[in-house]
Amino acid sequence: MSDPTTSRVYISSAASIVAALPAMIGFTPHNSIVVILLASDTARKALVRAVIRSDSAGGQTSAADIAAAASRQHADSAIVIAVAEPSATVQALDGVDAISQHLTQVGIDVHAALHTFEVIAGALFSDLGTGHVGTIPDPTISEVAAAQVLSGRVIESTRDALVHRFAEGTEIPESVGLQAAVRLGDDFLAVTFEELAATVYAREIPSDDVSARVGITLSGSPLDVRDAYLRLAVYGEESALDVMTHVARGLRGTARAQALTIAGYFAYLGGDGASAGIAFDAAQNAAGTAGETVPSFTVLLDRALRAGFEPEDCASSSRTRTSSRNRQALDCPDE
Repeated sequence: MSDPTTSRVYISSAASIVAALPAMIGFTPHNSIVVILLASDTARKALVRAVIRSDSAGGQTSAADIAAAASRQHADSAIVIAVAEPSATVQALDGVDAISQHLTQVGIDVHAALHTFEVIAGALFSDLGTGHVGTIPDPTISEVAAAQVLSGRVIESTRDALVHRFAEGTEIPESVGLQAAVRLGDDFLAVTFEELAATVYAREIPSDDVSARVGITLSGSPLDVRDAYLRLAVYGEESALDVMTHVARGLRGTARAQALTIAGYFAYLGGDGASAGIAFDAAQNAAGTAGETVPSFTVLLDRALRAGFEPEDCASSSRTRTSSRNRQALDCPDE
């Protein structure tokens, strides 16, 4: 789920909503189907309630799940947009039809179905219902993009750029953390948490020493240790996400899987659904590569995200606060 800004985003025109897609989901969609869920506020204006992206090839198979997630978001209408190159357009439009039908079945009115080959300034888009053809304004200067930049977030050019964010980096030898454990003795856990919290608060890059110590605590410590790290969100989800993502780069196995899950939790809590889903995928891959069991918390959060649950609805004793945000976005790539 993603919420680039806490401000409300209103629908003004089909052209502007297509231009806002990169800012809404955090990257420029390609061969994708994007479902924008709307709800009417007290002024009878259409408010973006949630955004769900799927690969264009998976539109038909994911239609029922998308409709179920839309119901949980209490949407009353939707705009379905296919962003697909010519070779993928037929399959994408089949997906748009399937999603539209399922949305209608759960009582959500499909306000419009649109198609474009790409989301760039000057590209043409068409309204599949009316046949109207329009031009997409520059996505980089949309109001949503401006709010995204002001909030300190980056709009990536592709989804792959987000995937790279959670890739492995140079492995930090476990000996680095073990040496620190000997040096700190009984103060190991407390000092490690305090220094990591200070790093998040200061928006700094964690040192290899801190990262290695966090890795040791995530390898076999009780769950209350992991849950303590979740509380770092009080210093800002985006900063906590950046720090824990950096920590995860140097770790492997269970420690990396746990660190990525925590990073994904921060993204989920902050409304960055694309990053959350990618982090959970990376966590499962890390565990699988090491021959370890995927953490149950990873599985829980991943299912909740894909089902369209709000972050505060996750049954977790580690809850840090209740989110007041009203717009979320979910990235659902093909399985």
